[in-house]
Amino acid sequence: MLLLRRQVLIVGLALTLGCGASRPRLPPAGPAPSESDPVVVYGAPWCQHTRAAQNWLRARNIPSRLANVDDDPEALVEMRTRALAQGLEARGIPVLSVRGRVLIGFDPASLEAALSD
Repeated sequence: MLLLRRQVLIVGLALTLGCGASRPRLPPAGPAPSESDPVVVYGAPWCQHTRAAQNWLRARNIPSRLANVDDDPEALVEMRTRALAQGLEARGIPVLSVRGRVLIGFDPASLEAALSD
């Protein structure tokens, strides 16, 4: 019983104090993706999640381009700079830049929201 009370107290404190990192405020959405301003997928051809993001965008006819962070050191710096500007850390790939917003990882629901908002 005492163990259960401790667990409830810990969970209550965590919820009250807001455990986990707070989500930074997103900048206002820019214009819809176009050939001149596509969704940028920072990743690598060997990464299955990068390929999944590219396939998802291609299936919906959404203009995108791959910034290969393995072959292009400038793309890696750009990816990290864009993420840091929004209070995010880009430690893995893919990272997507969608209408001026940075998404870490490929999550179809988050990508859909960033595109439609």
